[in-house]
Amino acid sequence: METGNFSEVIAQTDVEMQRLGWTIDQGREHLIKNYGKRSRFLLTDEQLHEFLQYLVSQPTPTLDEVLIAKINVEIERLWWTEEEAWEHLKKTYGKRSPTLLTKVELLDFLQYLVSLPTVESPTDFDAEYEEFQDFSTYSEESDKVITRISSEDLSQILDKTDVQMQRLGLTTEQGRKHLIKTYGKRGRTLLTEAELLDFRQYLASLASQPTPPDLSDVIAKTDVEIQRLGWTPEQGREHLIKVYGKRGRTLLTEEELHGFLKYLQSQPNPIAGF
Repeated sequence: METGNFSEVIAQTDVEMQRLGWTIDQGREHLIKNYGKRSRFLLTDEQLHEFLQYLVSQPTPTLDEVLIAKINVEIERLWWTEEEAWEHLKKTYGKRSPTLLTKVELLDFLQYLVSLPTVESPTDFDAEYEEFQDFSTYSEESDKVITRISSEDLSQILDKTDVQMQRLGLTTEQGRKHLIKTYGKRGRTLLTEAELLDFRQYLASLASQPTPPDLSDVIAKTDVEIQRLGWTPEQGREHLIKVYGKRGRTLLTEEELHGFLKYLQSQPNPIAGF
């Protein structure tokens, strides 16, 4: 497909996605599920046209559906659990689900969610510059990456960097800052082949660095306390985000880590059998 035609089809998918109220994550999930690829730029001509036809075939959502979709996006942005959302709805509107709210209540709930600060995901730092931006965002630089790295290899490398960042507990802002500082670019899909591989090696080198002995001892003690309290990894993560704004113990300062340990030690043993 010629570049002009390709950009036209991409632009048409942009229009349809905006009509449907799809987010970047929704688009990416659809591509992965149906084509095993993370980006429209990795699709074949036939797959790209098929994706456009699928979008065109979808009915325009109602206002309520659009508002609920936006609410779901905000809930995901805030990393709220279903229980947290349910508790807020019950307390504020006396209802258990967004589908039971009036349009006025939906707008009010959406505005409330939008006003809350973002709790950033460790792996989405390049999402706004990744799959579903305008074709011009990528320019010729992204084309060079795609032509040098096969679709399968590119997806595998991106997936591996996702895993590495999750293990390291890197935040969105940390990932973006490193790319800007090191390569002058804000997203992994804007990196050249050499830069992308270099970034992966950088992450691997961080994973191989041992935690300082004194902090390792403190982390081991928090492990003991967490096990004593019966906390799940999710409970621990939620506490760290709420109190320190960080998703992993290895991201805490020494003072914060000791504070976390003292908090755990202050908690009573859970009631047996409860």
